[in-house]
Amino acid sequence: MSDLLTVIEGLDLVVGLATGHVHPDDLLAAEENARRARLRRGHLGSTLVFALIGGTGSGKSSLLNALAGEVVASVSEVRPHTSRPLAWVPEDAEPALGQMLDRLGIDERVGQDRFPFLALLDMTDVDSVEAPHRALVEALLPEVDGVLWVLDPEKYHDPVLHDEFIAPLADSADQFVFVLNQIDRLEPGELPAVVEDLRVTLEGERITSPVVFAVAADPPGGEPLGIHTLAEHLRHRLDVKSVHLGRVLADTRRAARSLAAAANLQRGGSLEFEERWRRLLDGIVGAISVHGLGAGTVEEVACGMEDFIGRLAAESGGPFGVRLRQAFTPDRIDAALRAATDRIECSFPPQQQRQSDMWSVVLDVENCIDAAQVLEDELQRRIGGPLREIIWERAALAASVAGLVVDASSAEWALRRRRARLAAKVGEGVG
Repeated sequence: MSDLLTVIEGLDLVVGLATGHVHPDDLLAAEENARRARLRRGHLGSTLVFALIGGTGSGKSSLLNALAGEVVASVSEVRPHTSRPLAWVPEDAEPALGQMLDRLGIDERVGQDRFPFLALLDMTDVDSVEAPHRALVEALLPEVDGVLWVLDPEKYHDPVLHDEFIAPLADSADQFVFVLNQIDRLEPGELPAVVEDLRVTLEGERITSPVVFAVAADPPGGEPLGIHTLAEHLRHRLDVKSVHLGRVLADTRRAARSLAAAANLQRGGSLEFEERWRRLLDGIVGAISVHGLGAGTVEEVACGMEDFIGRLAAESGGPFGVRLRQAFTPDRIDAALRAATDRIECSFPPQQQRQSDMWSVVLDVENCIDAAQVLEDELQRRIGGPLREIIWERAALAASVAGLVVDASSAEWALRRRRARLAAKVGEGVG
């Protein structure tokens, strides 16, 4: 499928190509659309990506296993145990997700079809004595949609976790979910007080209305507790992200079509230039071959060229039409014809050269054909070539708009399909 990042980059390309083809206000609206999409925090793809972060012994790997419903990450009493991060990702993971994991250096990946829209990253312990572990966590925070801060009843006040990570990142608190794990270790009746204490601590760090879940991912001799509620919350956040991405994709598609309308691309970007230009040249060559290259014929050619440019400008309209008229003025066309006739004149004997600005004689048939070829070559070089370059800028814009609309529509379709798959999984009672 097309990732949102690909679609946004496609819009950036269209905006760049549209410069000089549409009114600045239309261009500004499209730029603003792309800017809003890029400013979105988190993974620019349809997968919901959450990182599991916590201190040693908090049970991140156990939590991942509980959410997965199977052993995905190994668990050990040795601390720190998670020496390398692991990604639990959908089996049909979108390209953007793989690219993000590559950037973060997360090579160990396990495919899953339990949550078609969810990726969980089991990260190294943030309180590890190994500095690269902490650097990796800091690098991923801008990349993911959210963080599951995994805490345990004994170390939920860990100063390393709070002072170095949670408190400095309070501005990103809307991405945070706090999971108090191992609640089976608490005495009966202790849980409400511990959860309340954690909330107070977090609010003191400017985490407004912290989202806290209490779970036991791997209680000895028993089934996990609270995992279903946490999974439902992740599904809800997935739905919120899907709705948001759907709006971004729809806005991007509308922006592309608005630019296409502003550039008047309904007839196609090329304006059928090659066919029309060829017909124009064939008409010129035919007229010269029959009538010779007298002053009247030259004037007729000039008028034909001006009419041709005028039609192209009128059909394209807007700033691009103005640009065509300004670039190919009557003076430029006259100069091209004068250069061509000068070249033709020099190739004939003196008795067949012009007197003043008029041909003194009508050229014979052979010389007429030669003159027509020279004139065609000059018009191709001085008018056709430069005009073709400008027209193909417009054609490139049209092609990019079409590609962007297809990519955005494809991404919207894939988004709906994945949501339907997830709904089916929920209906089956999986997860």
